[in-house]
Amino acid sequence: MYVHLGGGCLIRAAEIIGIFSVKDNKDFYKGLKNKDGKFYEAEDLSEGGVIDSIVLSQEKIYLSAVSASTLQKRINQKLIYHNGGNNG
Repeated sequence: MYVHLGGGCLIRAAEIIGIFSVKDNKDFYKGLKNKDGKFYEAEDLSEGGVIDSIVLSQEKIYLSAVSASTLQKRINQKLIYHNGGNNG
């Protein structure tokens, strides 16, 4: 299952570690390091617009103009569809 993060970027949902809303602090990701102790590569998908969320994946950080709540809804909708409904 793939998730559209904006800016024409699709990534596998299984690669996502976390989705963070960054309306107040857009630079917090600059200090994040991967398990090898190296800083994550950042890919700006906002196309020059406002960065509303950051998606942390196994390989890099995506800066997205799509809100964290919208991205989460996209993942949830695909899970419900993929699993055949919401059987609680």
